[in-house]
Amino acid sequence: MSEGYDPLASVQAAGPPGTISFIYGLPDPVTFPVQDLRSAAEQVFQERWELALQYGPEQGYGPLIDYLRDRLAREENLTVQRPQMMLTGGSAQALDHLCTLFTNPGDLVLVEAPTYHETLQLFRDHGLRPIQIATDGGGLLVDALASRLAALARQGERARMLYVIPNFQNPSGITLAADRRPAVLELAERYDLLVVEDDVYRELAYTGAVPPSLFALDEASRVMRIGSFSKILAPGLRMGWLLGPAGTIQRVIQSGLRCMGGGANPLIANILAHYCQQGLLEPHLERLRRVYQERRDVTLAALEAYMPDGVGWTRPAGGFFVWLTLPAPLRAAEVAEQAREKGVLIPVGDPFFAEVPTGQHLRLAFSYVKMDKIQEGVQTLARVLEGDGR
Repeated sequence: MSEGYDPLASVQAAGPPGTISFIYGLPDPVTFPVQDLRSAAEQVFQERWELALQYGPEQGYGPLIDYLRDRLAREENLTVQRPQMMLTGGSAQALDHLCTLFTNPGDLVLVEAPTYHETLQLFRDHGLRPIQIATDGGGLLVDALASRLAALARQGERARMLYVIPNFQNPSGITLAADRRPAVLELAERYDLLVVEDDVYRELAYTGAVPPSLFALDEASRVMRIGSFSKILAPGLRMGWLLGPAGTIQRVIQSGLRCMGGGANPLIANILAHYCQQGLLEPHLERLRRVYQERRDVTLAALEAYMPDGVGWTRPAGGFFVWLTLPAPLRAAEVAEQAREKGVLIPVGDPFFAEVPTGQHLRLAFSYVKMDKIQEGVQTLARVLEGDGR
């Protein structure tokens, strides 16, 4: 076990002192494999510092790409050729590349309702128009997607992109059901959609098997799948990857930013390649899943024990988030404000909707909350709700 890795260690809450914060879906710093990464960095500086500190290839450091390809073959039985993958400066840079190269201002982008609020901001920064598709406990509703696409076609409009977080979604924690995935791809083919699969939580599965990715099921060469080390190692590494059809990946590699930038984080890519090649990632992931599964279980148990009648919540099989739905006439903004006054910080769900929100959702991020504070925070929230939260 790496030095500094203590799942029982306390961490500073992501909020003012004395508060319990469910705001940020951050990895807990106690899970960072500091010593192993330090050792990998020392090895790189001893053996290949000239390479690691130089500009790198636009596609990214080859040995790390090959490790990821081998892992996909081993873990998912998925064959990916090297021209189908590139490294990026985290998932955000991958998504920004796709928006820059494959959309134009004014284009429509389909998203889940709810979806990650900072992705919505990125889309709007590019002048795109996100419109939402309803979801349920099995993720994106295929009938709702079909209806929205047909309605756009009747109006003489078309969407350019479908953005989906298929596994343990942020903010809802839900997973797109396996039997819906082929139908989503059929609609993408019929309406000529670029599908962006933001799959950064895939490795954080706590119960059950993760369905095959949209990329793995794609027969029409229209899915771009994003992965990241941010959730499974450390966000500060700023390293992710992008999978897609070889021609599309080549277009990104040859873009101005990639050619000018000299590859994604060559030093970090060298360090990660050394770390992964030592066989350290798999045992780290096993420990990580145990830590976060325990926090998820404590969160769900506390909700079951304390929430008043009428409150609903998701039961994620992985990831960092639980999504609460409040009964009328409760309003999430008022509940969150009253909880804040009692020292519990919870984000309102409204920003996670591309269109007008219902105003009755809260997101609980349990990944960065001290184990002994999760129950206390949920219990405080329950007392607010029992007082009508008004």
